[in-house]
Amino acid sequence: MIIIKKELITDIANVACFNMREQAAKLSYIDALYKTIPKEIEIVGIADISLFRKIDERIRYKRNYLIPKRIIEAPSKTKADEFILNYALEKNAFILSNDQYREYNFVPEDWLEEHRVSFMFIKGQIIFQYPLDDIIGKVLGDQEISSLRSNQEINDEIEEGYLL
Repeated sequence: MIIIKKELITDIANVACFNMREQAAKLSYIDALYKTIPKEIEIVGIADISLFRKIDERIRYKRNYLIPKRIIEAPSKTKADEFILNYALEKNAFILSNDQYREYNFVPEDWLEEHRVSFMFIKGQIIFQYPLDDIIGKVLGDQEISSLRSNQEINDEIEEGYLL
């Protein structure tokens, strides 16, 4: 069976700068995001180019995310928000961000309300506005979610040593 990856458009600067109070943006928040989202969902990470200067671990950010294109930087002197919104609209995809995007009137308010997922971090773990299964179900759709669950059960059994 071929699994087509679905996309979750992610405002990476919003993730890295969560609850920032004059501190550096945290690469550990980005790491937590990429570890939490199942591989069946492709994270399309888009960041402002200025995030590189704000992040606490620049070398690792560049090596692990920018060079392999796991995160795409918006062009200089432009806001990543516009690319995030345009791409999400084009793909009818969900957006992971705490940004309300109020200044962008080209996005229908009801569409944004249905497609934006908020998050927070508690003790280094990312917590989503909705349960992860609900988000996965919305992104993948009903038919693919049962396949994902059965694959996850097999992976869990392998990790527990049952299928080795």
